[in-house]
Amino acid sequence: MYAEVMITLNALINYCLLSFTNKMGTFQQTKVRLWISAFVGGFLIVLFGGSLLSIIGTFICMILMAFGFNRSNWLLAASNCIIAALFAGGLLTVIQPWLKLVNSYIVFAILIVALLGSLSGVYKNWFRINLKGVKEMYRSKVKLMIFGHEIVLESYTDTGNQCMESLSGKPVHFVSSKKLESVIPPKLWAFLNDFDGSNPSQISEVPKEFQQDVRLIRLATVQSENTWAVGIKMDNIRMIQETECALPPCYLVLTKNSHHFPRQTEAILHASTLFVQQSRGVMLCS
Repeated sequence: MYAEVMITLNALINYCLLSFTNKMGTFQQTKVRLWISAFVGGFLIVLFGGSLLSIIGTFICMILMAFGFNRSNWLLAASNCIIAALFAGGLLTVIQPWLKLVNSYIVFAILIVALLGSLSGVYKNWFRINLKGVKEMYRSKVKLMIFGHEIVLESYTDTGNQCMESLSGKPVHFVSSKKLESVIPPKLWAFLNDFDGSNPSQISEVPKEFQQDVRLIRLATVQSENTWAVGIKMDNIRMIQETECALPPCYLVLTKNSHHFPRQTEAILHASTLFVQQSRGVMLCS
């Protein structure tokens, strides 16, 4: 039983570090791949012990499984993971003495929550700092594959759009409803038109065949008031500039008042799109 607990604990900590690395480097690896890598790392470190050689070997194996054999990918992932591990290790060392009299399982839970919260805070701060270095909005075209239809829209990346879907952390893009009206199934279109942003419980009325395709998105207005919108899950979205680049899975919120979009564009992209272009453009473009 002791080995199983240690493997589980190590796997959870590994996943925290790999998830942080995945976001910091905009690698876009799936959660399944990260979980498998984290579990293998946890198993190997328990199997071979905590010697320096086994730690190094486990680390290399875990990073390769999570992020592949591409040299530039591996170096970036390894450096980000080491930074996260040093930060997390220092944090856990500081808070552990305060938990000596607490049940071990509660200690594990507290450590994992502290780790997740701290790394999430570091990532959000990194995002804000890097966003300040972006001087302009990027205008481009985006290609959507939605409900079996291919749509090309004029778009720009707005540094003010930092809206995320709260459960998955996926970016939210805003699209003119007029441009997608012809491709949205009638039942879903009727639901979206009837949805009241002040009554989130309406999400339960979405037609059953579309329940896996939508999520409730919380929006903050300029007046710091909260309202709600329905986001449509989007796994196939590409940006078209000099080349065609895949963007991470996201959610689309349809906007009725699209005449407020600047420069006669039809979509407002999430600010993270800038970082995807800059750090991953060469590897994602075709």
